[in-house]
Amino acid sequence: MKSIREIKDFLSMTEGENILRRYFVMNGFDGALTALGIILGSFIVAVSGTASEENVKILISSGIGASIAMGVSGFWIAYLTERAERTKERKELEEKMVTDLNNTRITKANFWTSLVIAAVDGISPFLFSLMAFFPIFFYFAGLPILVAYGISFGIIIIEVIILGLFLGAVSKENKFIYALKILPAALLVAGLTYLLEFVL
Repeated sequence: MKSIREIKDFLSMTEGENILRRYFVMNGFDGALTALGIILGSFIVAVSGTASEENVKILISSGIGASIAMGVSGFWIAYLTERAERTKERKELEEKMVTDLNNTRITKANFWTSLVIAAVDGISPFLFSLMAFFPIFFYFAGLPILVAYGISFGIIIIEVIILGLFLGAVSKENKFIYALKILPAALLVAGLTYLLEFVL
């Protein structure tokens, strides 16, 4: 098993750290907004007075299912994509150098970079989505469903703001400006989901 230091060295060699940051933000954002759409749709049903224990179970099942799907698909496709791209680059380098680079440090770096990037790509949307659904579980412990929804919406807003602050830190620009720039997307999802419920 490789040490964390070795893996960090591999990421540095392959410039994988930049890709990791992008995947973390993009997929975390996808996870948060997917959860927002699902939870808001269920919330509108609850407000209309047709909420039931069965509805909440469906919401939780849908939420966990969506979280797992995003996590697995994120990991799987990111790993295959990264491996394909890095294998192509290695083969092009082999042609230029007229040598076999199998079992070299370059090959190992490509493998571990692909694996770590895939892990972040899968874990990021899974965790951001799952955290948003977590308060809904407390409905079965006696928490009023509307309160659970409120906490979930609060978590999603916090997640989105944190991602905005993170982008601001990466760009070394005003973190709060980035947080404000990222919020409208969440509001757009909320607005379109709300309108869709009236159309259907």
